[in-house]
Amino acid sequence: MKTLPIYMKRWLETNGRTRTLPGDTWYLNFANEALPLLAASSLFADKTADKITRTALNTALYFQDAIAQTGGWQAFTTRHRMLYGQPLPFYACNDYIDDEINRDDVCFLLWKSLSDVHPSFHFQNPHEEALLILAGQLYDRMDTLFEEAPINDVPSPEAWVMNLELLETPSVPLPEVTPGSRLTKDAERCLQYSQGYPLLYFATYNELRAFLTGTLQWEDHPDGILADLKDEKNFVIYANAKGMLLAPGVAACFRDSRNPAYDARTAAAEGYELFCLPGRCPFDLLKYGMHYDLLPDTALPFTGGREVLQQNWNFITRYFLGEYYEGD
Repeated sequence: MKTLPIYMKRWLETNGRTRTLPGDTWYLNFANEALPLLAASSLFADKTADKITRTALNTALYFQDAIAQTGGWQAFTTRHRMLYGQPLPFYACNDYIDDEINRDDVCFLLWKSLSDVHPSFHFQNPHEEALLILAGQLYDRMDTLFEEAPINDVPSPEAWVMNLELLETPSVPLPEVTPGSRLTKDAERCLQYSQGYPLLYFATYNELRAFLTGTLQWEDHPDGILADLKDEKNFVIYANAKGMLLAPGVAACFRDSRNPAYDARTAAAEGYELFCLPGRCPFDLLKYGMHYDLLPDTALPFTGGREVLQQNWNFITRYFLGEYYEGD
């Protein structure tokens, strides 16, 4: 794909500045040097010219931050390390050096550039061979230029890698029922019905409707109770200290001996949606499933996707679910 040169105005906008610094021309030239390398990769074959340009700019931003040891890249890796004990998700970081450029950094940078949150959701395989090759090429070029790269003394925008508030949202304990819990009537009846087990599964709407009107004593309606769910299936009810939540279309993913709707193939093919699409699954239910190992077959849709999801699910949900992470 043919790409147009990047001009200083775009570089300054990316940095959130209007005033040029002595090193800006150098980093702008590096971004333009990266453009044809990115455009030639199969990873960008179906991407827009603007996405390629933004990836080149982000690569230059990373290089600028790595040299100055300030800015958004440092803010991101610092917060990620505080949460997870290492600077990056997806990669082992065995040979990571904090005050140097790192090949794993460039891999993650490409993953970020190629992945998209809802509604244009796409999860790039962070270990795809083409990504690793391209990251190596970009890293090698930065390594060659490392000693001559100038220090810009104004940090890049703190949130250019991702919204850092998503890494600051605290993980809260599950709303588990304890002897002193004051339960809603619905939650209490659910737990009486299940003999204390918090999850209930219903394969069809009619099964759910019978439970709601019978056991929970909800008033029925001629058009059906919760009529907007008539066309749904595979329901899960989670009775907890907050109350009772109901999730349609997720039961097939929960490997639980009490769940007749469980289907391993559906879990493997579609389970990633629970972690990546806002509103697809209530977060408390997702968190319960991961805590009690009820979602072991869920996987991202690429080779090795199960390991990537299972090992990084907390970061993935923060990144893709946004305000739905730990949301009610």
